[in-house]
Amino acid sequence: MPARSTPALGPLLMTCARLLDEVAQAQVNREAGERIARPAVMRLVPFLTRDGIRSTELARRADISKQAVGQTLKACEAQGMVEFVADPTDGRASLVRLTADGEAAFRYGRSVLAFLEGELTRTIGGTTMRGVATGLDAMLPVLQSWLDSPPGRRVRKRGGTRGRG
Repeated sequence: MPARSTPALGPLLMTCARLLDEVAQAQVNREAGERIARPAVMRLVPFLTRDGIRSTELARRADISKQAVGQTLKACEAQGMVEFVADPTDGRASLVRLTADGEAAFRYGRSVLAFLEGELTRTIGGTTMRGVATGLDAMLPVLQSWLDSPPGRRVRKRGGTRGRG
């Protein structure tokens, strides 16, 4: 039997992250009895706090349009998850921040992720899960540093002057 090749790390990480997110959203929605966790909301959640953030900054960090952020935040506001307050540093601007219900929902989502992590550990083993976590923990600061100073790479130029002439 031929040896199994090691899958490419980037696509594997992205696929696992996407699937974990989809499974977590489905679990939250099943338990809520309605679709409250949606991809659009999940893109914003990591950047929302009780301190607040400007919606323009939220759009920049989540890398989505201001219009899409505005629509998603209106839906979250209607559910009581976020509120808009005056920006204390600029009276013309407003901040969006989590409400107490929004914080509770965030904590609940984290508990779903913890449950899924436990299930993964039970399924594939503690040693494997610890190895994955240790590897990712080691990768994180390196990848973060590359945002400011990416590693060098030789770029091969495409073939010369074909078609010219």
